[in-house]
Formats: sequence, C-alpha cells, structure tokens
Amino acid sequence: MPSAAARSVLFFRTYREATLPLYAALVDELCASPHLPLQLATVLEDIGQEFIKLAETVNAALNRLGALDHEVDADLTIEARVDAVMARFARIGSSMLSIADGQAGPALTDESFRQALRIALVMIHDLPIAGRR
Repeated sequence: MPSAAARSVLFFRTYREATLPLYAALVDELCASPHLPLQLATVLEDIGQEFIKLAETVNAALNRLGALDHEVDADLTIEARVDAVMARFARIGSSMLSIADGQAGPALTDESFRQALRIALVMIHDLPIAGRR
C-alpha cells in the first residue's frame, strides 16, 4: 500500500485529470450565457494563486531535502509516460459500441473514453519520493 504522501499526490493528479475538463466545460457554458458573472475570472484567478502558493511550499521543502539538485528526464515523468500511451491510443483509435434498441452506437465519446483512460493511467503509476533513488 502506498504511503499517505504518495496517496495524496495520487489524489491531486486524479483531481486534476477529472476536474479540469469539468471546470473548462462549465466556464465555456458560462461564457456563452447572457448571465456571465463579473467576478468569475477573479475567483478562478484567486483559486489558481492559492495552488501556486501550495506548489511553492512543496518546492521549498524539496529544495531543503536536496531533491531539486538533479535534473529529471522529462521523458520519464508520469505525465510524459501517460501522454505517450495516450498518443499511441489516439493513433490506434477506438471503436467502442453498445447495443441499444437493436442499434449499434457509441457507448462513450472518444473524448470521455480518453479522459477515463488518462485518469486510470495516472492512478496506476508509482510515485517517486524525495530522497529515494
């Protein structure tokens, strides 16, 4: 079983993959609405700034541990590996069909299937921990 720290990172990775598309869809809908709230951009910016502060706190702790002293190969990150799998998947394509009322039709849109696959891939990766090599 992964440590609490590893589970926390996994939570944030999955949260990002699952919620950002939802936020984007909501913002798109609100931007097309005649009732677009004036404060929406400010609220979203405030949320982003708070996440940046959290990231700076983590980076400071990693720096104290000496974990930022070595360069990470960008092709070996979890995100890069997931993106590579997703690119292969996109080349292969999907042909998911469901049977509804005797007619074949798409069970999931390609985009929703890709999103579900991305979340699954993010969730199964082991996470490197600072100080371990």
